[in-house]
Amino acid sequence: MIEGIAATTLVLDIGFIILAGTVFAFIARLLKQPIIVGYIIAGIVVGPIGLKLIGNYSTIGVLSDLGVAFLLFAIAMQIDFSKLWQFKRTIVLGGLAQIAITATAVALLIHFLNFGWIASIYTGLMVAFSSTAIVVKVLSDSRRLNSLEAKLIIGYALVQDLAAVIALPLLANPATLISFDLMGKFLLSLIIIFALAVICSVKIFPKIMSFSSKNQELFYLASISSCFLFIFVAQALNFSIAVGAFIGGLALARVSFSTEALTRIEYIRDLFATIFFVSLGMQLTLSIFSPHSLVLFPILLAIVFILNPIILYIITLYSGFGNKVAWFVALSLAQASEFSFILARQGLNLGQISEPLYNNIIWVILISMVATPYLMGSSDRIANFFHKAFKIKENTRSFFERKLKLWSLPEPRLIKDHIIIAGGGVFGSAIAESLKNSAQIIVVDHDPEALKRLSSKGITAVFASRANSEIWEKLSIESAKAFVVTVPESSFALKLVRKVKKTNPKTVVFVRAHYYRDALDFYNAKADFVVMPAVLGSNTCLEAIESFLETGKMPQVSFQDEFMRVLKEKAEEETGKKQA
Repeated sequence: MIEGIAATTLVLDIGFIILAGTVFAFIARLLKQPIIVGYIIAGIVVGPIGLKLIGNYSTIGVLSDLGVAFLLFAIAMQIDFSKLWQFKRTIVLGGLAQIAITATAVALLIHFLNFGWIASIYTGLMVAFSSTAIVVKVLSDSRRLNSLEAKLIIGYALVQDLAAVIALPLLANPATLISFDLMGKFLLSLIIIFALAVICSVKIFPKIMSFSSKNQELFYLASISSCFLFIFVAQALNFSIAVGAFIGGLALARVSFSTEALTRIEYIRDLFATIFFVSLGMQLTLSIFSPHSLVLFPILLAIVFILNPIILYIITLYSGFGNKVAWFVALSLAQASEFSFILARQGLNLGQISEPLYNNIIWVILISMVATPYLMGSSDRIANFFHKAFKIKENTRSFFERKLKLWSLPEPRLIKDHIIIAGGGVFGSAIAESLKNSAQIIVVDHDPEALKRLSSKGITAVFASRANSEIWEKLSIESAKAFVVTVPESSFALKLVRKVKKTNPKTVVFVRAHYYRDALDFYNAKADFVVMPAVLGSNTCLEAIESFLETGKMPQVSFQDEFMRVLKEKAEEETGKKQA
């Protein structure tokens, strides 16, 4: 009978969490605010500060741990090391430097405030790590996941995540640091789990996922099981379930079926992620207003919102990525991490940090996570403010550009009646390759792989970040015959359209749009021709179907042989990248 009551209570608790999360997510969306804000407010409403609707906080805590695990598993599956490796010096050395500076400075400061060394080290690491989940979510929603700044952000966050993976077990048993025996066992455990990840990634997972892909249910179960496999291994080796899930995601990321697997698990990931974020809101208490916290809390907030961004800004700017990119990267990582929460939970459970310190950290995690979308959206305004205040000059010949040798603009006097293509992706590259014999083509992008590929085909390819206004000024827009905008970020594309038409109203502007509202904005900005690939594709398909119904024969496809050749080449490139 008691077990039945407990089970009923758990079902009701989960129901309250999901219902409250749904209601406040709707409210957040109606108010045009990030959904995560709605989740956290929902937790406050149903939690101890609010209506006290939850009966079993410990069980919900277990579910929230599983939510973190699925979040980290899904994030790790999206990491493409080949795209990050080109920035290895900046993200590895810079990321480690940021962690070391922040953790050391904060640990010394917190110890000065009469906390023990273990609690001080915990605090230093908790505020040194940034949230991969939050930044990936915001970058994905704004369609900037493949941008230069996104690669830097994810690179820094990945270094922090890997550092957290190592820090968690070391802090759980600090004696490991001074014991050769314990350190040997720890390093052996670390080698075992990463070796297993490599073996599974290369030998086991490709065969399992290939076989299970023939059945949707089996494929779904295989995807979920790969996560739990590493959770079990992590537990056996005294690592946390979050560490196991993260490494499991890294192992599955290099399998050619990882994208499909991610699609299949996204619903269960979102469900548990909702429980996690709502449960974070539920853990808030009013102890933050105690006299002790009135000193500690603002210090921790200042470290997350000021110290970390300054360090990351300096590192990114010094590496040569420009003022605005550096600000965007710095502000995007101005929050605490999911691993900060895991560290805080571990420290509290082991009695290594006090409950008041834990509560302060939870408040910092939540406030910084909620602020992240707003900081990222305001980065340009903040960069412009400091640009004017301190007269910072954009570094047009950055380390990045020199390294890739992509500064290939002809002399201004030689640029006339040319076609500028903003965006060197599939759409922009196809246009550039088709027109390169008909006019002078200049492609501008911030993806070094795309630019090197275009350069190898004799097309002028110029590197420029979205924020590097000086590059755009040197493209001789006023004498361009046409300007083609294919960048995925609609807000930036709209700025380009307005800039071109302001510079020379006679320049013909072609724009790609994915949504009707974007297409309308482009036309209102005086764009001459807006193409929507989805609409064109549906029209072409409809014409082919109608032709088949009328004649009984399949219509001939223009350039079918060339189209098939390109498809085979691109498919082989994708397969090669996945298996590399």
